[in-house]
Order: sequence, then structure tokens, then C-alpha cells
Amino acid sequence: MQVKGRFDIFGSMLTKDLLIPKTPLPKLTAAQDRILSYLLTHPDNVAYMSSAELAQALDISNATVVRFSQHIGFKGYQDLQRHIREKIKARLSVPERVKKTPRHISSPGDFLKTVIKSDLDNLARISDTVSAERFEQIVNEIHCRKEVWVLGLRSCHGVAHGFATTLRFLDRRVNLITLDTGAVWDEIQPGLKKDALLITISFPRYSRQTYEIARKFSHAGATVAAITDSQASPLASLSQIVIPLPCWIDSFFESHVAVMSLLNAVLAGVSYLDGSKAMSQLERLEQIWEEKDVYLKSPAAAAPTWAGQFNTENRG
Repeated sequence: MQVKGRFDIFGSMLTKDLLIPKTPLPKLTAAQDRILSYLLTHPDNVAYMSSAELAQALDISNATVVRFSQHIGFKGYQDLQRHIREKIKARLSVPERVKKTPRHISSPGDFLKTVIKSDLDNLARISDTVSAERFEQIVNEIHCRKEVWVLGLRSCHGVAHGFATTLRFLDRRVNLITLDTGAVWDEIQPGLKKDALLITISFPRYSRQTYEIARKFSHAGATVAAITDSQASPLASLSQIVIPLPCWIDSFFESHVAVMSLLNAVLAGVSYLDGSKAMSQLERLEQIWEEKDVYLKSPAAAAPTWAGQFNTENRG
């Protein structure tokens, strides 16, 4: 059957909210039309239902659900579901997410495998969302700077703090922007210039203060690199470098596992480009930590396999 009338009713939602690849829609069967109706009226439910659960709710076959997903332009149901999650997550509050607890969860212990599997899926998707060229671009930007500004507020503050702390080990002057003092606009004034680099981290629901601070840097002509969820993020329009990362998991909060993995890779890349300078700086820090008895005594960690070359090569 043709769904022209239904498309007229829901066309705005299709084109602006869900962004279904094949619009206008191709012809749909009666069963596919029922799926479309449910999808448009209950997208929050579909985001958390398996294909089997959706099929059971509509009294159709699981294969019909999969074929519908492919018919409207997705690789399969999981691809459609992931797309819906990306579109609705910015407006879901934590209480709303709690109400949408996955149906296969019957006890707190079930979250262990569920959340770990989600994180593994996110890590596996990094290579699909981040190109080598984009990754090297952010590494090179940091490598050529002596001073870097880092911004991550609210739930992103932890990963921002860890990244800033480790980047300081590589002999960078790192300004971690926080709201602790209440004078953030005064503190960022030295960074509002064309030769500044701001690395900002923000995921849905996006912090308004993160956006406003990034906007200040962007308007001042600074280079802004955004680590966020997609090119549709409000930070993307302010940034010269956008690193899109998956953050959705079957839990009540976003996951930053993929972010931490990417930032560790960035730090390794910067260390590699810094070459012998990085090794010398780290050796100086180790000596200081040893003298001040900073850490409990334990066996020394193995150096990266590529680090030995800096004993004979000078890449800096």
C-alpha cells in the first residue's frame, strides 16, 4: 500500500527529527505501515525494544521488522534502533531513561553484561566514526602547541581532568577550565586569541555553559576541537575539528569509555611525535616522583614497544 497520506501527516517528523534515509518513503505493505505508525508515535519505546519485542507487540514476524528497517534505508533493525537512540537521547532526562530500562533486565546483576556489551559495541564503532586523518589532525594540533585549553563540564569533567593531567606530563601548559571559582569568563580571557587551541568534550544532554565557552573561543579565532557524539552536535558548528564518538549504553547515563580510549590514543600519538623530548620529560617526572615518594613501590610498568627507538633517535 502507498502511505502518501501518512507521510503528509508525519513528514516533518521524518525529515527533521528521525531523518529516515529514504524520504519520501517507498511503498509499504500493511505490516510495514503498522511498524511506521508505531515508530512515529512511540520512538522512545522502539529505542529500547528488540526486534522480537517489537514484532510481538505488533503481532507480526521478526523478519518483517528487519525487512522494514532495510526497506527505509538502514542496514538492519539494530542500525535503525541505533539511529533512533541518537536522535532522541538529547531530550531524555535521567528519570525518563530509568522508566525505559531494557526489558531483558530482571535484576541489578543483569546490568553487568549489558553495560559491558554496550561499551564494547561503542569501542568497536570508533573506527567507523573517526578517520585516521581526523585523528592525526588533533594529534598534530596538540603536538605543535606549548599551551592547550581543555573544557569538559558536568559528567564530562572527569575525562577532561584526566586528559589535562596526563597532557601536563608531556610538558604542555594545560588550562583546565572549571566553574569552581565562579569567575570562568575572567579565567578564559588569555585563551581568547587566534593562536589558542581549545579541546572541548560534551555529549547529550549538552551543557549550555560548555557551548557558550566554546563559542567565545571560536569567535576569537581560536582553533576548537570538539569531541562529541556527532556532526549534529551544537559544538560541531563552532569547531574546526570534530571527533564523533558513540556514547549510548543500555543504562541510565551515557558512557565515556570510548572517549577515554580515544584520548589515550591521542596522548600516545602526541608522545610519539614529541619523540625523545617526551621520554626525557617523563624520565624527569619519574625522578621527581621517586624523590618525593609519590607512589607505593611496585614493579615498573613496561614501556611502549616503540619507546626504545628514542634512545637512539631524536624525533623532536
